[in-house]
Amino acid sequence: MEEEKRNTMEDKKMSSKDVGAADNKKKNGSLRSIFMHADGVDMWLMGVGFIGAVADGSVSPLIIYLTGRMFDNGGGANYASDARMLARNVRQVALYVVLTACGGWVGSFLEGFCWSRTGERQASRMRTRYLKAVLRQDVGYFDLKVTSTAEVVTSVSNDSLMIQEVIEKVPNLIARGATFIGTYIAAFLVLWRLALVIFPFLLLLVVPSLMYGKILLNIGRKIRVEYNKASTIAEQAISSIRTVYAFVGENRTTTEFSEALQGSLNLGLRLGLAKGLAIGSNGIAFAIWAFITYYGSRMVMYHGAKG
Repeated sequence: MEEEKRNTMEDKKMSSKDVGAADNKKKNGSLRSIFMHADGVDMWLMGVGFIGAVADGSVSPLIIYLTGRMFDNGGGANYASDARMLARNVRQVALYVVLTACGGWVGSFLEGFCWSRTGERQASRMRTRYLKAVLRQDVGYFDLKVTSTAEVVTSVSNDSLMIQEVIEKVPNLIARGATFIGTYIAAFLVLWRLALVIFPFLLLLVVPSLMYGKILLNIGRKIRVEYNKASTIAEQAISSIRTVYAFVGENRTTTEFSEALQGSLNLGLRLGLAKGLAIGSNGIAFAIWAFITYYGSRMVMYHGAKG
């Protein structure tokens, strides 16, 4: 009896800690908290996947730089009389491009395999701990904070899948960040004066993306809440279908379900408008390209820059 009481007290302490930790995470959520279920193997997988993502993102800047070198070597005046030197230079650049492609292939494989594997491992571990935390709660917890059993099951599946999707999208962020930084490095290596002139245009590309990303995130979160309201109405009506049918509540339930979906419909229209503005902002990139073409051509014609 004493051991059972002691185990019961420990379970309650664990439950209170889990609830308190959940409240703290809700208040102080961060990207770091997503990886709280990772163990040593996951750390190794994420480390190798990070290197692979950087290698994958660095392929495009390297190809741009090497292709530019090949074009400059082909159009240089020094090679007009010596075809063998030109062919040797082109073969050397082609070898570098092939090696870059092989490195990119290995990096892409490591990126996809390692991050997918660690995402599955962490999501599985999170589901297990989630279920243990729910089973340790007192009965009053389910009476006060849980409207239906289906809500617990839905939370276990939806939340874990969402976190797994976020983990598997982290390498895309790393690869695109490596591409972003590597492209600017290649630009400064090719023609630092032109890269310095177009560097302030970075704000025109980043600021709208951050604004639209924030808007899309907020609208997506609100749409999920509206869908949960509608799904709760449907689950309650179906679970007690005999009562609904006995009191002729079909029309009322259908009306409540339609009203709950109306909020998600309005938010969906706002989401479509935000996506349209985000896609339309790509026109800024074409305007920047036009300026680069104009200013770069003048530097080639009047300041001795290479093509």
